[in-house]
Amino acid sequence: MKIKLLCLFALLASVNIIHAQTLFTYGTHAVSKDEFLYAYNKNPDTTGSREEKLKQYLDLYVNFRLKLQAAYDEKADKDENIKTETENFKKQLTENFINKQADINHLMHEAFLRSQKDILVSQVFVKFSTDNDTAEAHTEILKAFNELKAGKNFEDISLQYSNDSVVKSVKGNIGYVTVFTLPYTIENIIYSLEPGSFSEIYKSKLGYHIFKNAGERPALGRKKIEQLIFSTPPFYTNDQVNASAQTADSVYKLLQSGTSFESLLPSYGYNYNEFPEGNVMEVKVGDYSEDFEREVFSLKIAGDISKPFKTGYGYNIIKLIENLPVSNDENDINLATWLQSQIQSDGRLDAMKNKLVENWLRVTGFKENAYNRADLWAYTDSAMENTNSLPALFKEIKPETVLFQFTKKKYTVKDWIGYLSNPGPSSDADEHPGYEKQMHDYIRVACSNYYREHLNDFDSDAAEQLKEFNDANLIFYVMDKHVWSKASEDSAGLKRYYDAHKTTYQWKESVSALVVTAPDKSTADLASARIKADASAWRSLADTFNKVYADSNRYEIDQLPVKQQVQLQKGFQTSPEANDAGDSYTFIYVIQGYPQSEQKSFEEAKGAVINDYQQELEQNWIAGLKKLYPVKIDHAVLKRCIEN
Repeated sequence: MKIKLLCLFALLASVNIIHAQTLFTYGTHAVSKDEFLYAYNKNPDTTGSREEKLKQYLDLYVNFRLKLQAAYDEKADKDENIKTETENFKKQLTENFINKQADINHLMHEAFLRSQKDILVSQVFVKFSTDNDTAEAHTEILKAFNELKAGKNFEDISLQYSNDSVVKSVKGNIGYVTVFTLPYTIENIIYSLEPGSFSEIYKSKLGYHIFKNAGERPALGRKKIEQLIFSTPPFYTNDQVNASAQTADSVYKLLQSGTSFESLLPSYGYNYNEFPEGNVMEVKVGDYSEDFEREVFSLKIAGDISKPFKTGYGYNIIKLIENLPVSNDENDINLATWLQSQIQSDGRLDAMKNKLVENWLRVTGFKENAYNRADLWAYTDSAMENTNSLPALFKEIKPETVLFQFTKKKYTVKDWIGYLSNPGPSSDADEHPGYEKQMHDYIRVACSNYYREHLNDFDSDAAEQLKEFNDANLIFYVMDKHVWSKASEDSAGLKRYYDAHKTTYQWKESVSALVVTAPDKSTADLASARIKADASAWRSLADTFNKVYADSNRYEIDQLPVKQQVQLQKGFQTSPEANDAGDSYTFIYVIQGYPQSEQKSFEEAKGAVINDYQQELEQNWIAGLKKLYPVKIDHAVLKRCIEN
């Protein structure tokens, strides 16, 4: 029996050793084989010998851990800038991970499909009575629904049962809508309907609805316009309305005679803004009245100007600035950016996130403590009436009483009163929910905040990304302190380094030359002809040609950004040559050639000197860190890394 126990203990010990093999130590700190291989395998170099690559990476990783430890010892993690950057990154990272949980990709795909068509919508709408009695409205909408199922005409039923004057006046016709026109819940209903079909009864805050898909068409997209408006408010007399119409006609004649549209915006522009982009409005289907949209979408070419036309707000003249047609490519970056911005602003993403909170309540260790709710509500009434200080005690309720908690945080009566005293934006300003509803909402707000604050505890990928970002920030901090800024600012040290390694900094075969870059070949050809005619006028190129850049300097032949053979002859000029991406053209004009090797002055070599001096500083710093944290590598474990 004792032998069996000894064997078992030996086996368990060997298992623990396998799972916790230390690859190397630095000072009192240890790094396991698994930790090292995890870092290596994120971006492994698969070329050449695995043994050679692993050993090279081990040298880099040891230096990385030494620098990171130095950062912590120097309390770089306490630096306010580092802390702020980490917190900002964490917020961004958290929202990205939560968006992923909320399946923003599904919402993007859904919105893309819906963006491809516009739907003509009609409705039957029975409003609730003024006293919010829903029973009568429900009876009427049910009658309408049954008659529609019996095959009655939708317009006739809308006219008969709708009790809203505006809806009756148009026989229930809402007009065309597209994605993001209506609240997401209603959009879901409408886009689930086949052409000609109608929905089940839908209850909103205002009443009961039945929606119909009265027809579909390919989506018209969006238009950017500028607008001149000549208002005709309801209180205007006929003479005043006619005066507005005459003003609109006079302005239109000015436009026809050559007056610029923009010059009239300060006097007649809709919501005029002194910044030009502030006067451009974007119009999509369903955003505005049908008569206004009809005129907007009748303009086809950028720069087109409408004749004056009347809407409910007055007479309008509009100018088309840009067509934004619907892309049928789901990978179109411009469309994807627009869809995402709309999804994040119209509430549908928030609705998906709110659903996540119910799951978060489970994973965050939520527990509601026992307390007398009636006593808490009474205490709350007293606290809300006396805003100067909290009541010390009411029965068993006091400011420190814990109402609920998560794994790492408790929420007290004091927190609850603070929440009520600083309400967030409400979906309905006229709503005054009771304490039960407010407590329900508070728990979920607290859960959402707690989950965001402790995302690392629930998502290992997020925790790893945050750690990597923080490590990179700390490394940047200590490298800048000990190497980069130190080298750049140490002018005496740089000069000493140059003097000690002077022979290293030699000009190879080189030229003094103009390097000219243009955005396209035709512009490059014109600039090339200009330089060939008078190279001394090179500084005027930027004034003559748009997006042409010219620089005069000395370059070694292998540094020149062209593939053509460059002759070391004054006046030699290459032909304009496309870069690898094909988005610009470059040519060279030789001012003077230098065929022989020459010593570089300190100023000429300064960039290379700084780089070399930084390397020396880093090597000396690493050597010092290795004395401070002696590094010991277990070569047997390293061998297993190589074999695996």
